[in-house]
Amino acid sequence: MQHTAYGSTVPYAEPAWYRGTPTAYYTEAHAKFRDRVRTFVDAEILPHVDDWDEAGDFPLKELRMKAAAAGVLSPWVPAEMGGTPPEGGWDEFMFLTWIHEFNRCGCTGVTISFFVTVMSLPHIVHFGSDFLKETVAKPIINGEQGMAICLTEPQGGSDLANVKTSAVKSSCGKFYIVNGQKKFITNGMKAEWLSTIVRTGDKGLKGLSMLTISAKTDGVKISKIPTSGWWAGNTTLITFDDVKVPVEYLVGAEGMGFMIMATAMNGERLIGCQGAVTGCRLLISESISFARERKTFGKKLIDHQVIRHKIAQMARRVESAQAHIDALCFSMKHGAGPQEIGGPMALLKVEACNALEFCAREASQILGGNSFARGGKGQLVERISREVRVMVVGGGSEEIMLDLAARMSNL
Repeated sequence: MQHTAYGSTVPYAEPAWYRGTPTAYYTEAHAKFRDRVRTFVDAEILPHVDDWDEAGDFPLKELRMKAAAAGVLSPWVPAEMGGTPPEGGWDEFMFLTWIHEFNRCGCTGVTISFFVTVMSLPHIVHFGSDFLKETVAKPIINGEQGMAICLTEPQGGSDLANVKTSAVKSSCGKFYIVNGQKKFITNGMKAEWLSTIVRTGDKGLKGLSMLTISAKTDGVKISKIPTSGWWAGNTTLITFDDVKVPVEYLVGAEGMGFMIMATAMNGERLIGCQGAVTGCRLLISESISFARERKTFGKKLIDHQVIRHKIAQMARRVESAQAHIDALCFSMKHGAGPQEIGGPMALLKVEACNALEFCAREASQILGGNSFARGGKGQLVERISREVRVMVVGGGSEEIMLDLAARMSNL
């Protein structure tokens, strides 16, 4: 179907279906949901992100409650669990729309705090006991509490087969005693719950389990890690020192940890893919807007062929990555599972993040010295340029993704 043109009129600043290009994927229900999310982001997030990022903090709990009231905090959760699915129901294209609209604020350190729940809570939604759904999931779904996903450890990132954080049953059998560390944990400073992969068995993936740990438990220490980007995103180091976790907080059964975790990984990577493409669109928009105003050698910057070619090359990569995302989501919507999607999703993450790296550099070239300043006309470009690193390595580095795609294709 074809939608009325919507949003920014700057070329390529919005997805093609926003611009009125006929689409096979997006319906009127998607457009209505898009409007709802944009209204919330434009009112509650966009006006404040520059100040929040500089401060390295923002009122997340207040924003969560407002987002819940607006129906945009947990739209992916079934209504019977307290979620707010949009009219027409939740699907992969609602997911893409949700990601794009939140990321339009241009500060993923803020928006990742909303998305991290999609990475950590599905474990309980799909595999948790009724006790966990009631005690942990519902307060997160309605915005009262937050959650972080704890996978990466100081000695390794994507190598989950060698997770060292241990969970040993107490002699009474009522608790797991957890010891170890998790590093680069997003939203750790503001999370009430930690969805944590631990080792309950022997070496390898079959020895892993998933525990839900209260951040307020004795022996849990959380400290913020200074980073080059995502200043408002609360990247943390979490230490578990003889932490007693009641056995009721085990998700699923012992030994299911990797399988449970893997069910959410493609969703996490899709957030990275669409987030990277939305970042590209912001960079294109900033570049074009600046080039239309700036004059050099007697004419506007946009009238120099070399600049127009830079923008065209940026747009080429962005539109290609978006088409790849849409096609993969169509496959997922129609039944493609993790085994079919894992390899292509890994390739897509590399493609989208490479596009972001390219666009960040080209936008910086177009804005010149302005892109080096934390403020003024280049502020958004400067911030996205700093955030590129975490986009490229988060959810699996480029090298890991390429190797995963090769292995899953049985080369």
